[in-house]
Amino acid sequence: MSQEGNKFTNILREQSQLIILILLIVIFSITTPNFRTTGNFVNLLKQVTVIGVISCGMTLVVITGCLDLSVGSVFSLLNVVSISFQKSNNFLGIVMPLVLAIIIGFLNGFVITKFKVNSIIATLGSLSFYSGMALLYTKGAIIAGVTGTWYGFIGRSRLLGIPIHVYVFFIIAIIYQILLNNTTLGRKIKYVGTNTSAAEIAGIRSNRIRTIAFIISSVSVAIAVLIYSSRMTTGSPVTGVGFEFDAITAVVIGGTSLAGGKGSIFKTIIGVLLLAIIINILTLYNIPYAFQNIVKGFLIIIAIIVDIRVRKRIEN
Repeated sequence: MSQEGNKFTNILREQSQLIILILLIVIFSITTPNFRTTGNFVNLLKQVTVIGVISCGMTLVVITGCLDLSVGSVFSLLNVVSISFQKSNNFLGIVMPLVLAIIIGFLNGFVITKFKVNSIIATLGSLSFYSGMALLYTKGAIIAGVTGTWYGFIGRSRLLGIPIHVYVFFIIAIIYQILLNNTTLGRKIKYVGTNTSAAEIAGIRSNRIRTIAFIISSVSVAIAVLIYSSRMTTGSPVTGVGFEFDAITAVVIGGTSLAGGKGSIFKTIIGVLLLAIIINILTLYNIPYAFQNIVKGFLIIIAIIVDIRVRKRIEN
């Protein structure tokens, strides 16, 4: 194959998610009139902000070779905590979920690294624990916050016709992309995920790096909570159910390897948008919600198979 052909093949391989995203937008814009409306695109962006921010944090954890299955239940807990404090003090409604997120992220990282517990098992336990805490905190009820305060600025304000929280989402994504690609911490995150033993020999404290990744993941959840809570001004103990699977789906579709060491925030965003567009089309065609879960599961399986095949090709 010629040099030009090799370059073209590499571009297709490296930017396959972006190419698929563009093709889907073009195809659905032609075939589905309701899809190409400005209102639908704005709604699409509004819908992806919460999962998008969570997925950015999840990406860093996955690159270290771990998974964080607790993000959904942590979202539910932080949501009800935020609204319960917002009822009396807007400032505490913002600060408390952030502080609690740092503690939760540290505890997840500590248990996994200190006691050498598999991250899937550890965060599965966290998922159940924080889900129960959210239900206990609210006694199973939905909490209503106070509307008409500056707490709702991020969720309800617009700039140039686009919701403020959409800008927040992309700013977070840019910050995380810079962190991953242009900082010492980002390089260490990749080294730990690629080869933990070699990283430790090189003087990198893998336990500390993984704990930091889990803290960032939990803080990402807290930011997503503030976006959601400021929009809805309500807190439910089951709001975040299933968010962990949506985040993992977006991360894997974006090409981040579940084996660790490889990933991109930019491609995770593409994965988030791909998932959102597919769900949006299913919704426009009135496809039952249950079928949406089937599609998500199918996408995860396909993405994992592709990841395994790519890694085997690299190893060989």
